[in-house]
Amino acid sequence: MGRRIVILAMFLAVLTVVGFAPAAYAAGDTMGGKAMSGAQETGPNGQHPEYQYVELSPVILPIITAQGLTQQVSLKVQLEVFWGNKDKVSTYEPRLIDAYLQDLYGALSAGSGLLKNSFVNIVAVKQRLTVDTDKVLGKDKDKVHDVLLEVLQQRPL
Repeated sequence: MGRRIVILAMFLAVLTVVGFAPAAYAAGDTMGGKAMSGAQETGPNGQHPEYQYVELSPVILPIITAQGLTQQVSLKVQLEVFWGNKDKVSTYEPRLIDAYLQDLYGALSAGSGLLKNSFVNIVAVKQRLTVDTDKVLGKDKDKVHDVLLEVLQQRPL
């Protein structure tokens, strides 16, 4: 009986995917993400949204303590930029990633309050990323509105 339920569930899952894929493709939706055309970037009144998002490459940091390599932390950061500044800010991506690596590498390993009971303090990390972003791009608030910490993942080694 249990085997039949599993087979039925798998059959229904395949049927759902096969039935959804052509409709999604025809509607311009690819794998859950909307295909962006010029018409979709503007709102119903023909106005553009207030912000755009610059997705940066993942940052992977080792945490080295007196016991040696203990953890690996992965960060995925997005910058919320004002409309029209996406291309300007995305050219700074290598410098931003370098600044994040330099600052967080030492801070996470040195016990500067970013770790609480072996867990990363997300608020403190976000504050440091914001300061690093301001150092690289300048305190020009017309470019970057906010630093978004999309993913923070810890893996013990």
